[in-house]
Amino acid sequence: MKKCFFYLFILYSTIAFCQDKIYYLEGTLGKSTIFMTIQVYKSDKETNLTAVYFYKNSLKDIKLEAKLKDNNYTFYFKPGDVVTEKFYLKKSGNNFEGFWYDAKEKQLAVHLEPVNFENYTSNIKIRFDDERLNLVKYKFLEFKKQKTTLYNNKEIVWYSEKHCDSDFFRLGADFSEKNKTVINPILEQIHIQNTLNQLNCSSNFEYSNGQGIESTATINFLNTNLLGFEIFASYYCGGAHPDFGGSGYLIDLNNGKQYEIDDILAFDKSVTGDKENNFDAFSKYRTDYFAPKLLAVINSQEHFEKPKNVDDEPCDYTNEEYWNFPSWSYTEKGIEFTPTFYRAARACEESFLVPFEKLKKYKNPKFPYSL
Repeated sequence: MKKCFFYLFILYSTIAFCQDKIYYLEGTLGKSTIFMTIQVYKSDKETNLTAVYFYKNSLKDIKLEAKLKDNNYTFYFKPGDVVTEKFYLKKSGNNFEGFWYDAKEKQLAVHLEPVNFENYTSNIKIRFDDERLNLVKYKFLEFKKQKTTLYNNKEIVWYSEKHCDSDFFRLGADFSEKNKTVINPILEQIHIQNTLNQLNCSSNFEYSNGQGIESTATINFLNTNLLGFEIFASYYCGGAHPDFGGSGYLIDLNNGKQYEIDDILAFDKSVTGDKENNFDAFSKYRTDYFAPKLLAVINSQEHFEKPKNVDDEPCDYTNEEYWNFPSWSYTEKGIEFTPTFYRAARACEESFLVPFEKLKKYKNPKFPYSL
């Protein structure tokens, strides 16, 4: 995992170094309002472009192949090696002017100018600069109440979003006003980010239908102080292979604090959850203490056996490396852990429930509640 973070750091550092210009644009394609991001990368030998645009009425990304010659920009969408639409644009100052054509050579005028982000301010967190148009998408999101359910006799209200498949929940009428005031903005933030991920999920091979990420949220724990749930998603947004994974959440109903697994369990006094500011210490704790001790606890009930031939039987649950960064879910009966395998062996990722009784002696002293 540490190596993966290192590669990502190198990747984004390289992009930032080579990147010459990013244009965030808004304007019209015929009578439709569109938004576009154009990124220009220059090296000693060549200039490369990437471009993505979306319509205001759909918000779904369309990824374009791109070429630049002199000051003329050509963008086209070519699923199945058939060009279904293309742009011919010329840059004039900060604006782009030109025409769009469909597969039948229907022509529409295009005018684009820099986005005035003062019109799209918000308090949502944008993770990378090249997602700044998420601010635009956020303004046009429309959430609608879909249904209500009960969990532990408490009302849960589920919402959907107009432009894509993105369902998530909020606390309902049975919760105190304080709980709803503290927690529902956090749940809304998660829903917004999931929705933006869905709208951004696109490829060069086909038009997005807003269903590239199949996501399921499951509430697994609820008492007077804590809300636990898991989001499991399988997704394909272009690239070589589909992928999947789960994320566990445990939120304090009283103050909104979101607990990570290292906030809950401490297998050594060197425990740290500070992977952003001190990744070396975080990684060392996970490798030296977390993984071996968690595996020992799980193996005491599962009795794993090392495969005789790992090449033929890749599901080696005795390998501590796969337990360094497991996904987890806080449930009514205990904590479920799922080891993280390499991509080719992702089918090995099975969940194992560890009852609270077996974890009590490892409770982090700073975690304010009993297991």
